Amino acid sequence: MPDYNPAPGSAVRALTPDQIRLRAELAAAQEQIVALLRSAMGDSLAPEEAQAVAEEARAWRGANAFRLVRYLSDRPDALSAPSSHCPTCVLRLLTALTAAGHGDKVTLVACGDCGRTAPLPTRTGPEGRLCSRCAGRRAKKPCARCGNVTSIYVRRPEGGICAPCRKKEPDAKEECAGCRRMMISYRRLPDGTNLCQTCAPKNAQTCCRCGRVRRVNAQTSDGPVCGGCYSSPARLCGVCGRIVPIVVRADGTRPDTCERCYKRHDKTCAVCERVRPGHHINGGLGPFHCDTCRPREECTCALCGQVAKVKVFWPRGPVCDSCYRTALSTPAPCASCSRDRVLIGQTAEGNLLCKACSFPDEPVERCSTCGEPADLYAGHRCPRCTLTARVTDLLSTDGASVAEPLQPLVLVLASAQYPYRVLRWLRRSPTAQLLGRLALDPGALNHESLDRLPQGAATAYVRGLLVTAGILPPRDENLALLTNWVARTVAELPARQANLIRPFAEWHIIRDARRRSARGRYTYAAHKGDCSNVLAAIDLLNWLDSQNLNLRRLQQPHLDTWATDRPTLRTRSIPFLRWSTARRLCPPGLIIDRPASQLPGHFQAEDDARNELLRCLNDTELPLDVRVAAALVRLYALPLTRIVELTEDHISRDREHTCLAVNQHPFVLPPKLARLIDDQLRHSTPRHSTTAGRRYLLPGQIPGRPRNPLGLADTLRQHGLPARAARNTAMVDALPDLPPMVIADLLGIHPKTAERWATLAGENWSDYLSSLT
Repeated sequence: MPDYNPAPGSAVRALTPDQIRLRAELAAAQEQIVALLRSAMGDSLAPEEAQAVAEEARAWRGANAFRLVRYLSDRPDALSAPSSHCPTCVLRLLTALTAAGHGDKVTLVACGDCGRTAPLPTRTGPEGRLCSRCAGRRAKKPCARCGNVTSIYVRRPEGGICAPCRKKEPDAKEECAGCRRMMISYRRLPDGTNLCQTCAPKNAQTCCRCGRVRRVNAQTSDGPVCGGCYSSPARLCGVCGRIVPIVVRADGTRPDTCERCYKRHDKTCAVCERVRPGHHINGGLGPFHCDTCRPREECTCALCGQVAKVKVFWPRGPVCDSCYRTALSTPAPCASCSRDRVLIGQTAEGNLLCKACSFPDEPVERCSTCGEPADLYAGHRCPRCTLTARVTDLLSTDGASVAEPLQPLVLVLASAQYPYRVLRWLRRSPTAQLLGRLALDPGALNHESLDRLPQGAATAYVRGLLVTAGILPPRDENLALLTNWVARTVAELPARQANLIRPFAEWHIIRDARRRSARGRYTYAAHKGDCSNVLAAIDLLNWLDSQNLNLRRLQQPHLDTWATDRPTLRTRSIPFLRWSTARRLCPPGLIIDRPASQLPGHFQAEDDARNELLRCLNDTELPLDVRVAAALVRLYALPLTRIVELTEDHISRDREHTCLAVNQHPFVLPPKLARLIDDQLRHSTPRHSTTAGRRYLLPGQIPGRPRNPLGLADTLRQHGLPARAARNTAMVDALPDLPPMVIADLLGIHPKTAERWATLAGENWSDYLSSLT
């Protein structure tokens, strides 16, 4: 029986018989609680600890002690398999035992709706215990005014109304003691006045990690943590099986899900009517808006000066989404600390500053891995350390180590000059997702396995990246494009046509392409031409089938009829016709007249050509790659297919001059053009550093590949610098001063082509110009 010690000097009152009996029963119940708990937990739970746990659960005295005894006595597995209808004191007891280190022997009771164990499911429902959030959700009723099913805030004669309807009533607003505006009361002060939500003091404390005074997001063992520094504890993701921070807790329909595995539910946007991810506005009570259409304030962007929706507010002013993404991916040296950082502020003179220099009174943010000051990402890591961690996570199977064959790829990705761009690529690009899937089997990474995938932009980029890293051997991609295209095209043909097209393509077209590739002369345009030769042969065979003919019954009138209806294919069909005749697959003597070579019809006036050249050399508003390509066309009549193949190895320098070797013999570049080429080589740093292959003067989007000449032609045309007329004019201007053979040797064109240009530029030039007019 518990000792009864009256206060000194107080009169001792005799206990009634009922009080004596109740005290005796309570003492017996307490002894039974200790015995039952030790029986369930084992010797690891001392009697004193059992009493402390029961006291913490508020089940050591009063009616809860008797409820606990009855529950533990009736159910031998009361703690390991608790009932969903157990008393509330049992919920607190299970939590206290878990906190005391006995969580392996007890099972927490989960909410019957959401499946969470925190907060405690103290409410009761038809199916068992409910947490306060789910119980409140079940208690929602239609508002008597707006009709929305929500929590009832206050009662009115017509019925219960929700909080938004209450705030619309005339007497809902009061004068704020801070801003003196009529606002909804958010906090009542001791003197009876109230403050609005804006003026009400926030729960601001000094963050134990960054040292700034910020609103507290969580209280940890180290102290308060602000929202920018807080990250949810890592635990097992039920989807990918990694130990990572969880963004969505488990419920009855899905397990714990990390950020990488979580996919928001798609719904129909109320604005654009597209099915996209988003959320309901107005605190979840309004219509559904996708991320693009969600309401955002429109202001004049401080960076581009255009009126757009605000993405973020910086010390420089409001920033739109496009400028925000551009600023994150293109850091620049800070005017104060000279470090490459995202520049969010500026001085009175207009010099741009990083975050640390914009807020000098706040502690400098340092990377938790390398300790260097930087713009911190998740985990308090700088962009470089974050990039290394995410690349490792992408290319590893266990999230910790990368297979040995993929180590060069880790080095290429993690050592990028601008980690911001690669981080964005890892987060959004489908190419990175494809690379992560291929990394699951490093031994199968070869050209053949990539050729079996859909040949889209993602596959081409992954191939270029693997070649750049030295994991795959380099190959002539133009030749590979032809080979793979022929294989796919022949596989779709009927057997009788495939028996003719396959040997023609493999032993004539591809064989000749391999010879040109070995000399380094097989360009993208040559690949497109060879594909057209094969397509012309297929079209001829299809026409013969439609006429109930074959190659052996083909006569000259038939061939003339086919060629007349297809003027664009007649020249392309000549290789197939010659090949068939040489192998006696068709009657001899069949010919297709090759149309006479068309003389160029696009030229520029002398003043226009000179002005465009001066614009290329002096106009700093033009992109650097456009200036270089357009100047090479106008000075040396180089075709774009040759310009895109130029690499750093084609440039040579001595003490006085810079030379360019297009074919074999180098020629001296003008000083201005030489400086432009040097600047282009210095600024055209690819996204991923290269350990193998060549460095192109005009690199393309795919690592290790040059820019597409067709895209370059479109870019020049958009800037008012068309290539065809300028090259024709430059060729005609050069031939009167140089013999055709010298032109052919310097520019790498065929001697017959140079002879035709010489004829055009010579005695026939005046007649040709007069014929055009």
